[in-house]
Amino acid sequence: MRKFAIFAGLGGSFGGASFHGVYEYNDEADAERDAYMKAEEEYQSYEGCHGIMSWDECYEDAKEAGWFDESSTQNEIEDCVDTHYLEQIENWAEYYVREVRPETPDCVSEGEVEDWVLV
Repeated sequence: MRKFAIFAGLGGSFGGASFHGVYEYNDEADAERDAYMKAEEEYQSYEGCHGIMSWDECYEDAKEAGWFDESSTQNEIEDCVDTHYLEQIENWAEYYVREVRPETPDCVSEGEVEDWVLV
């Protein structure tokens, strides 16, 4: 297991990625997936306000744009809206990880984390 500092948040006026903590993962890819999930959770916490679109708003947006019509199957519609919704998340999400030394305490603060980062 390796330790990584996780940074995640939303871009724009939301301020970007912020420090979430130090956690152990099998590899960097696992750490990045967790960081993305934290950014996605933050996105979902703002859905419907400040320009953050919910799945239902993505549905209405896609419908108005003509991306599907009455001949579209339910699966086609859901796939279209899911794609639009994920694009919205990816447009707002900011996240990254930094590997830290194995002896880094789990309770390290944001101000201290750079002292533990591996170069």
